[in-house]
Amino acid sequence: MGKKWLAALCAMLLSAFPAARDVPPASAGAVCRCLAVGIDLFVNEAPTAPCSANNAETMAALFAAYLPEGTRVTRRVNGPGNAAELEALLRNAFSGAAETDTSYLYISTHGVIWEEEDGTASTALILSDGTREEALEPERLREMMDRIPGKKVLILDCCHAGAILKAFDGPEWRVLAGCGPEEDCYFWAAGEVTGMGYFTAALENALRASEPEQTDPDGDGAVSLSELAARIREIYGVSGAVFLPEGDGAPLFILPETARNPERLLGFESEPAEETDGQITLAFRFRTETAVKVEYRLVLPGEEGWDFEGAARMPDRERTGQTRGLMGPGEKERTIRVSREKLKDGRALLEIISMRGLHRQVPVVEITKVISTGE
Repeated sequence: MGKKWLAALCAMLLSAFPAARDVPPASAGAVCRCLAVGIDLFVNEAPTAPCSANNAETMAALFAAYLPEGTRVTRRVNGPGNAAELEALLRNAFSGAAETDTSYLYISTHGVIWEEEDGTASTALILSDGTREEALEPERLREMMDRIPGKKVLILDCCHAGAILKAFDGPEWRVLAGCGPEEDCYFWAAGEVTGMGYFTAALENALRASEPEQTDPDGDGAVSLSELAARIREIYGVSGAVFLPEGDGAPLFILPETARNPERLLGFESEPAEETDGQITLAFRFRTETAVKVEYRLVLPGEEGWDFEGAARMPDRERTGQTRGLMGPGEKERTIRVSREKLKDGRALLEIISMRGLHRQVPVVEITKVISTGE
């Protein structure tokens, strides 16, 4: 093939725990169609089950809840296995699209990067059904989507997603990517059922667990790309998410009040980190409407990304009965302090994990936030 593959597997943590600028999605006559693809089974790449499947389920539910009534949502897990099948899937999912409509495409899979013989870097998304596998270069995906009339929204939860975005420039495109060109998108999993991508979890949290003023500060009842980007960056620190066009103010999602999840940690917000006498302090607050067990994990940089397995774990200081970390409903204010000496490369990642379930505690990644010395 004349290609030297670089290390590019989507990093995976296994632990315990637009519409047109003048025609927003909610406008009369505009129709939204959505396709959520999640691939976990591969031929030559590492399996990621159940994360991408859960990602696709999560995004399908978000599309149904945060787009206008009548939106058509298609979900595909562990497939298609090649570009021809993807093209057929796109035609079916977005059939009937008109110039006034918007097509939302979400893909969760491995993203790879390699070096061509002339030294240039190329990227691709891996299509697979577990028995067949094909690398889909972004230019090919762009060609497929260009055949579909109307505006397009592309959401990628895969490694090197930021490098793939360069093929999707143009007034008809809005793109959300979970990491920069040279970064990984991390997944987490707990057992064979629970787990998903950190970026997809942050997108869900931004819509389902934020206060209206945090995702809709202008109060117009919709969430624009720029508003969503600002909120995701507040609650997502694992990688550097990329959004194009950066300052786009057209509606991307509607914001129905009934779609929020009262079982999540709600309305997270933090103060800028401060340093005093060698201590880095991060103050933050959130509220909960139900009893929930909460744990904080402090993750340092490792040789290849964040060292999740070596994370320090701290239950919340609140205690209900004999259970430390079990907090009751209400407003919560917390402060995390880290010695500068303990920070590696001047930074650490704070994970806020909630534990749900009466009998089997299921971890949910609520927030990830970088604590930095500012150097």
